[in-house]
Amino acid sequence: MSDAPNRLGNPNIFHFATSELSQDAMIAWLMECARAESPALREVGAEFIRFLLDRPLEAPNRIERAVIGADGEPRRYDGGGTVSGVSEVKTQWQRVDVYARAEIDGKLVSFVIEDKTHTSEHGGQLKRYRERIAHDEVQEDYLKLIYLKTGMPDKYELIKAAEEYYCHVGVHHLNEFLQGELCKTASSDLLRQYREHIRAQAEKQQAAKAEWDMHYGPVQRKFAEKLKKACTEKANEQAPPRKGKPDVIWPGRSRGGGHWTQYRFFGRYLFWRMDGGYPLRLMADMKPEGSPPSNANIEQYRSQFGDVCKEAGVDVAKFRRRSGREMTIGAIPYPNQQKGKIGKDVDAFLQQVVQVHKGFLAKLRG
Repeated sequence: MSDAPNRLGNPNIFHFATSELSQDAMIAWLMECARAESPALREVGAEFIRFLLDRPLEAPNRIERAVIGADGEPRRYDGGGTVSGVSEVKTQWQRVDVYARAEIDGKLVSFVIEDKTHTSEHGGQLKRYRERIAHDEVQEDYLKLIYLKTGMPDKYELIKAAEEYYCHVGVHHLNEFLQGELCKTASSDLLRQYREHIRAQAEKQQAAKAEWDMHYGPVQRKFAEKLKKACTEKANEQAPPRKGKPDVIWPGRSRGGGHWTQYRFFGRYLFWRMDGGYPLRLMADMKPEGSPPSNANIEQYRSQFGDVCKEAGVDVAKFRRRSGREMTIGAIPYPNQQKGKIGKDVDAFLQQVVQVHKGFLAKLRG
């Protein structure tokens, strides 16, 4: 046996430090660089603060370089962006992920950064943090609120953040900043490793969107929205909803942390379910409000599903038959047998699913 070490290249700390707390520390470090001894790092820090300051507020109406003024309302920041000092940088301060104060153009600006990787805002935390900082003992001239999400964001999540005046910074925004000449030429292994990590994450997200990878909640929701729109165009000709309940898209996460999304229809007790690693499944809720389907119904549904797929020339995927509240009626494999991915055939695949959906409703109606 050779005594030579098993060399896999230089280690990158961000292969291991992937949690939000690790990212908090990195964002705080970048802001701290504005008061570093190294002129190069000091310029990186100042440029990063300007980068955050320049982020726009996207909704409900776009505001360029949005800050919160003394009146508590969003407005455009009109200064040049000269950073003359950083007086405070803290992580997890009063539950704020990253809090910092900087003197910019002779004004005091407090930064509130809510950092997310794969989770989203919950429990009204964005509003609480904004109000907490606005009413503390510090009399800043402006607040700059940042919703930093390096995982793939959901558009509704970003709308919710913008309603609380948080400007979005995504992995592609970070990647653009880190690929700039200042960050490339600054002598710092930590900065280089973070730049490589963010670049890889940006490329991964871009590939996931192009491949329609169903492991990602936002991709699932986008497909569910397209499916719902296509399926409800002539829904009244197929079967009326039970008790007048409208169709709904219902996202969630499994115990293991994976995303799932359901498009619930026909009174919401039947639904298509999308989650990574499984084929697209048509399922039934065995305990909905009102009259639940019986086991006899399920076997009838499975037979009807098979007939509809055969008539439409659509392949049927294997699935585990198990009891419980939610039972699978049938499943359709994704194109090219890609596990959890649709690929470039999304429109053709969508048409097949819609054909099965409407055919199945027609059999329920008949």
